[in-house]
This record gives sequence, structure tokens and C-alpha cells, in this order.
Amino acid sequence: MLPLNNETMPEISKVAVDPAVMAEFTSEQDFMSLAVDLAIETGQYVCVAACTTGKEHSWSRDQAAIGGNMVRIYKLIDAMLDQHCKLRGETSFMLARLVFETIVNVQYLIANFSSELIDSYVEYSLRHEKKLWDDVAKNIVARHGILLPIEERMQKSIERAFAAAGLSIEAIESKRKSPWGNRNLFEKAQAVGLDALYLSAFGGTSHGIHGAWEDIYGNHLHWDGSRFTPNIEWSMPRPQLLLALCPVIAETVFMYFEFIADDLAHDMYMFAEPLQNLLDRFASVSAAHEAYLAGKSWPNI
Repeated sequence: MLPLNNETMPEISKVAVDPAVMAEFTSEQDFMSLAVDLAIETGQYVCVAACTTGKEHSWSRDQAAIGGNMVRIYKLIDAMLDQHCKLRGETSFMLARLVFETIVNVQYLIANFSSELIDSYVEYSLRHEKKLWDDVAKNIVARHGILLPIEERMQKSIERAFAAAGLSIEAIESKRKSPWGNRNLFEKAQAVGLDALYLSAFGGTSHGIHGAWEDIYGNHLHWDGSRFTPNIEWSMPRPQLLLALCPVIAETVFMYFEFIADDLAHDMYMFAEPLQNLLDRFASVSAAHEAYLAGKSWPNI
């Protein structure tokens, strides 16, 4: 992988945003098309970030916890845009919820970076593997030492996971219930200043993740006031999801470059100016979209 600099930085074209053109938009789909184009541009910056390892050609375990999450954001954006373009609102929202949680994780890990916090992050994930390890060990004892082939494969897989994490199997307390960093997702979002966005835009998307009643009623049923019938049609995605999420992604990209390669983040040509310009264009589209919605009411919005 080549070191990132002005010569190796891939060209990322800017999506044109013209307030005069947006003032002539006659449907929300016009705004959706523009929001998707801006989200694709955002995803290109995420891809560059996800492929940047900093001064070295690889990450340490602690850096990898953050860099790997940047890779995750890139893949989730790709999947979310796929569902957006297929006009599948339900799955777009679920993927947006996963993107938002990963954003919070990246920002929180960077803002509070320490080996102890990364240990907590990794240890929380490995509790499941420790439970599997204990269950396999109990089954082997119950069979008087007979090890099944599938159990041997499971043990080797678990051992590789612990080796990559730099932790011993004995160090994990599988019965611990506290979240990593001793804060839940909302508390982490609050710590990095994303609590308002969580409450206004992404807290509700958890309904779709868990199949809660609000998701079932809102997306998968027709209600005539007293009785229900199935609704097998997909809901239509709307621009607000991308217009709210992508600016936070762009800010997270900048934070990541400050963390992994500060000189790249503040290079006016490569990231500082282009990312700020991207944020300005998102703000312009959001303002124009709100102006378009002014005076309209359900179901015309």
C-alpha cells in the first residue's frame, strides 16, 4: 500500500450544489438524487481513510480497533446506498443505525484513546467467545476427554481471536454485564456531542434493528383504524437520513486523519478544505430541502 500524499491521493470529484437549481426542484426525489451523490462522495473519503495506516504500513492492535471501524463504516455506507437506490427504506434505516453506532465508537475511541480503553472494547466482544470456550470445555469433560472435530475447530478459531486481541482466555470474565468503556451507546454519543442527533434521528432506528412494534406497525402493516392487514411494500427512503448522517461521517473522517496522520488532516489541498466544502454543500442541500417542505403536510411530505 503506497503512502498517502498529494501525489497518491485519488481524485475525488465535487458534486455540484447550486441553490438556484435546487429552488426549482419539484419533487423530493430531486433532493434524494443529490443527497445520494453527496453520500457517494463522502464514501470515497471514508474509503481513503479506511486504507490509510499512518506512518507505518500496518496498524498496531490499538490502532486497528479504530482503523477497522473505519473500514466497517465504508462497507456499511456501501450497503446503505445500495438499499437507498433500491428504494428500500426499512433496510436503509437499519443500516444507518449501524453506521451511526460505528461513528460513535470511532469518535469515542479517538477522543479517549488509551490501551486500557481498547482492552475494554476488545474484552467486551470476546465475552461471547469465552462462553463458547467454557461450554466446549464442559462438553469435553462430560465425554471423559473426547474432543469432537467441530469442537477442535471452534477452539482453534477462538484461540486465533484471542491471539489477535492480545488477551488471554483466562483474562475474560464471561459473566460481566457492563458495556465497554462502562458507558452505553447513548452515553458514548453524549460524550462526543452526538446525543441530540441520536435522540432526534437514530434512536428510533433501533426499532427496525430489533423488530419492535413501532417498526412492525409503521412499515409492515396497514391499519384501517380497527383492524390490520399485511403491508409487503417497501417504504420510500427520504433525503433526511443521508443529509443528517453523512456530515457526521465527514467529521469522523477528519478526526480519524488527525488521529492516524495529523499532517494529512490539516493539508488544505487533501482534506481540510475539501471536507469543509463537503460539509457546506450538505448544509446548503439541507436548507433547500427544508424550504421545499415548508407549508407541506402529510401525506405530501
